[in-house]
Amino acid sequence: MNRRSLVALVFLAAAGLFISPVRCSAQTQCPWLNAATAAGVLGGEVQANATALTPQGDTTCDFKRAQQASVFELKIAVHTMALPSKDFAAYLAQCSGTPVPLKAIGNEAFQCVPSKKSDNGAEQIIGRVRDRAFIIDIRSSSTRQPTSTQSGLSEEARNVAEQVAGALF
Repeated sequence: MNRRSLVALVFLAAAGLFISPVRCSAQTQCPWLNAATAAGVLGGEVQANATALTPQGDTTCDFKRAQQASVFELKIAVHTMALPSKDFAAYLAQCSGTPVPLKAIGNEAFQCVPSKKSDNGAEQIIGRVRDRAFIIDIRSSSTRQPTSTQSGLSEEARNVAEQVAGALF
C-alpha cells in the first residue's frame, strides 16, 4: 500500500467516526402482543414497556394509555413453571375474584370474575400453555362499557388471551 492510499484510508476512517449514525439501544419488545394490538384493546395510542425476567423468555409487558383523568392499562406476565401440575395453582391463587374456566385458550385458562361490583373496570385471565403460566390484567380507572359477551368477558380480553396462548404454543 502506498503512502497516498494509506492517507486516504486514515482520512476515510476518521471521517466515518464523525458522520456515522448514532447507535441506539433497542427497547425490549413484548413477545406476546404488539403496541398496535394493545392500542386497539385500550382504545388509543399506548406507551409500551417490556421487561425480560429470565433467559427462558419470562417477560412482563405493560401497555398504558392516559386520557384526561382516566388511565387504561393492559399487563401481561408470562412465567415458566418447573412443575406445571403443582405450580399453576399458585398462579391461579392470584385470581382477583371467582375463577371461571374458559374453553379453547391454551391448556387451561380461567377468567377471574370480580366479586365486588366496584371492580367493574377490571378483567383478569390466568392460564397456562404447557409449562408457561400467563396472567393478563386489563384495568381502567374509569367505568368500562358493558362487556359484549354473556360470560362477562370482553371480546378484547378474550382476543388478548388467545393471542398470548397462541404465541406460547
